[in-house]
Formats: sequence, structure tokens, C-alpha cells
Amino acid sequence: MIITRTPFRISFSGGGTDLKEFYSKEPGAVLSSTIDKYVYVIVSKRNKMHESRIRVNYSVTENVEKVGQIQHPIVREALKLLGIDEPIEVAIQADIPAKTG
Repeated sequence: MIITRTPFRISFSGGGTDLKEFYSKEPGAVLSSTIDKYVYVIVSKRNKMHESRIRVNYSVTENVEKVGQIQHPIVREALKLLGIDEPIEVAIQADIPAKTG
């Protein structure tokens, strides 16, 4: 089992200058800081007794058989990038609701 805790950040200026569309044409700088609110990601192996091979739990729960079927784009692409194709569970929880910032 892997458990991560990552602080959220607030950008005071320069937000968006770290995007390729901007920095490929202009220099960029960002002033930001973390706050005392966190996102937690828990990854664990799933045993064969479960109905589905892969479970992703965030504001909804996805139960799928293949990584390519995962609807959550960040989880799907991270698992593809890492070449993970085994029974796995990914749970995401945060101290603040999604899309509030």
C-alpha cells in the first residue's frame, strides 16, 4: 500500500505561465505557496476476490477491467505511463472539494 499526502497551493501571480502554450513563447515566473489543506492518494493491490480488476474511488467510484476504461484522466494516464496492468485500487480524498479553486 502506498499513501501520499500532497499540500494544495495558492498562486499569487504568474498562474498559467508554466503551461507550454505560454512558456514556449514568453518567459514565465510563478509565485505560489502551499496551504494546510491536502489531497491524499492511496494505492493498493486488489485481490482476485473482487468483482473488478481495477477500482478508482474519488467523487465517484469506477470499477473496470482495463486501465483504458478508467474515466478519470489523470489516474488513467498515470497508470498507463507507469505500465501498471495488475489488479489495483486507487482512492483519492481531499480536505477541500474538487474544482473549488
